[in-house]
Amino acid sequence: MSRNIRMAAPLSDLSQVETGLRSRKKAKRRNDIVVAARALFATQGIDATTMADIAAAVGISTPTVFNYFGSKDGILIALINEGTTEARERDRPLHWREGTDLATLIVKMFLRVSARTLEIADKQLWRYAESAAIRHPETEFAQQYASVSEALVGVVAEFFDALDLSLRSGAPTSSPFLARLFHDVWMPLFLRLISEEEHTLDAHEDALRAHMVPLVHMLFDEATVAAPRRKRIR
Repeated sequence: MSRNIRMAAPLSDLSQVETGLRSRKKAKRRNDIVVAARALFATQGIDATTMADIAAAVGISTPTVFNYFGSKDGILIALINEGTTEARERDRPLHWREGTDLATLIVKMFLRVSARTLEIADKQLWRYAESAAIRHPETEFAQQYASVSEALVGVVAEFFDALDLSLRSGAPTSSPFLARLFHDVWMPLFLRLISEEEHTLDAHEDALRAHMVPLVHMLFDEATVAAPRRKRIR
């Protein structure tokens, strides 16, 4: 009896090792599919790229690609989700810079977001994603794409929440409201950036400043605008 129990442990360990190896193999294959799709989308466009093209680039069967993602939109939203999640985590510490006025902090934060999006995928891919979400708002793709925007609003709310802000009106500040407000100012400017191939990030920054700087001065008192402070940690 005891000998059987002692023999069971190595078998259990072996099963766990095999499970771990299978999980890592699946994760690698999934990543290979996303990487291959990104390259193909960039070189020949998402409409011209087939699931068979992606499968051939990875060296697997077309049904295998469908098993992992189901459709090109599934691959695209995975690409966007993973890219934006990594960018949010990487950039979160960069949003605060000591000695910088509030308007510049906000403009640079949204400029950083725009720049990162173009690192994740090119303009035509973002145009496709935006139009797909608008044309078919009931799809899982559209719902997951909307969650990307909500995650960005959450990061912006965290930024505002960490600051000791005073409004000109004297009313209490609401970080979620401010985040949504500035996000809604940024969105049409971002849409112009991805819609016009010749529209550069420098021109985009100028547009951000033109729209956001007056809003910052309208909302916040002079001391907050000139020298924003972080809240003291109690």
